[in-house]
Amino acid sequence: MAQSSKAGTTPDDLDYAELRNLLLAPEQTRLEQLKERVEHIDLNAHNLSRVLPDAIALRGENDQQLTHVLTPHVSEALGVSVRRQPQMIVEAIAPIMMPAIRQAIANALRSMVQSLNQTIEHSLSIQSVRWRIEALRTGKPFAEIVLLHTLRYRVEQVFLIHAQTGLLLAHAAGDSVAVQDQTLVSGMLSAIRSFVQDSFGGTPDEALNTLQVGELTVWIEQGPVAILAAVIRGTPPESLRVQLQDTLDRIHAERSEALTRFTGDAAAFSSVTPLLEECLRAQFESPRRGVAPMTWLLALAALLAMAWWGFSAYQERQRWQTYLTRVAAEPGLVVTASETEGSRYRLSGLRDPLAADPAVLLQETGIDAGRVEAKWQPYYALDAAFILKRAGFVLAPPSTARLSLDGKGLAVEGTAPADWIRQSRILARTLPGIDKYDDQRLVSRSLGELRRQLTEASILFEPGSSRLASPDQLHTVRRISEMLRQLDDMARVAGAGATVSIVGQTDVLGGADTNRRLSEHRAQAVLDAIQPASFPALMFETKGIPSSAEQEGPTGAGASQQHRRASLDVAIQPAR
Repeated sequence: MAQSSKAGTTPDDLDYAELRNLLLAPEQTRLEQLKERVEHIDLNAHNLSRVLPDAIALRGENDQQLTHVLTPHVSEALGVSVRRQPQMIVEAIAPIMMPAIRQAIANALRSMVQSLNQTIEHSLSIQSVRWRIEALRTGKPFAEIVLLHTLRYRVEQVFLIHAQTGLLLAHAAGDSVAVQDQTLVSGMLSAIRSFVQDSFGGTPDEALNTLQVGELTVWIEQGPVAILAAVIRGTPPESLRVQLQDTLDRIHAERSEALTRFTGDAAAFSSVTPLLEECLRAQFESPRRGVAPMTWLLALAALLAMAWWGFSAYQERQRWQTYLTRVAAEPGLVVTASETEGSRYRLSGLRDPLAADPAVLLQETGIDAGRVEAKWQPYYALDAAFILKRAGFVLAPPSTARLSLDGKGLAVEGTAPADWIRQSRILARTLPGIDKYDDQRLVSRSLGELRRQLTEASILFEPGSSRLASPDQLHTVRRISEMLRQLDDMARVAGAGATVSIVGQTDVLGGADTNRRLSEHRAQAVLDAIQPASFPALMFETKGIPSSAEQEGPTGAGASQQHRRASLDVAIQPAR
């Protein structure tokens, strides 16, 4: 079949095909490449990125559909980004917001201080009473009434308006000014200015420059491209017009290109707002030289308060000095440091435990104890009264003994038990301020007292008997034994010796020899009853005495009974 087809081809057809290949071969090859490229195109991110920016720019020039489509997605993406990285939006808007915030705060503080100063200056006079009545009548704040009466002039608003179009370029207003629609106000000013110029046929140099609206005055300054309008309350000085013109000239010099190319977008003039705010000036009446009566009353009250405070402070200091003087004079209290800090006091020193309580002394002066911080360190004062008082606490002498101080020596006299005398000699060494301790008079008197008590004691016997059997006799023996025990202790404490003689006696009945033996037996019976071995520091001896008939003395029944007894005689040998 191929052979037949090939055979059917004429030579002219072959020549025509060869000619076509020679003429159209390059174009045919390029068409085949384009066809292959279109049929096998790869819409990946790399290829799309090469045409996407141009496609977005091209579509944005034609209509706003792309903007409407992308706005929700861009807003959502921005919100997610801000929530995830809030610091990013802070860093982005900080250069713009921080100066504006600082300027707003400064203006608010300046306005508040100014209003406060005006209110204070005019709140203590007779005129202020009338203004307060006016404030009550009109329902306005007192500060606003004061501002209205004391204000000379105040620039409340400043408008920067494009001269040809009448559009608002920038605006500045005071903090306490009720701002209306700035665009509407600027348009009305432009319309009024154009109406006046057209109606009266003035030249451009003879444009409207002043407009009176009730209590407000509008000053209009003309520039080559823009005009500056200031809304003023009160009567401004001519120097303000010079400032307005200087501000307008500065704006033309700094923003000339933006003014020339202005097409309706006022965003390029946001930077001139601080220049307009510099024109928001105010001036108030100078305060009167005369002083209001209320001011004199307040000054007098303040003077009396200061005088009372000074007198109270003086009394307080005097009480403190009195307290310090009394503390310094009190035995056992030593002030080492004292200082005053405002209404509080600090005190430090030394205090003997036996001294008076400083807190009690402080209460007596009338000073508040909560304002005094006192630190007392313990110590032993060597005043005679404290030494004697401390010795009384430590030694605790019996009521029969009395302590006295002789220089730096402690002496005791009277009578006391031997145990106390022995312990007192040990404790006296621990007392501060005591160099010596003297108890000789106490020992001597105690020995003498025991000797007297023993010599006054006696044991009565039955007639012709030397036995100790009755309860009275045994009780007397026990009492004598107790006194002998004390005598033994006292003798050992004093280092002295003592001899106890037991003397037996008889009455006149019986013979002399019988009575002598009976008296000796009675003395021996007493010696045996008291057990002399229990008193190692005492020496004992017994003896009988002749019958009473052989001696001079009282006679009778009572005397006879007293002769039937045994008595004691004590001889003290001083220590060697």
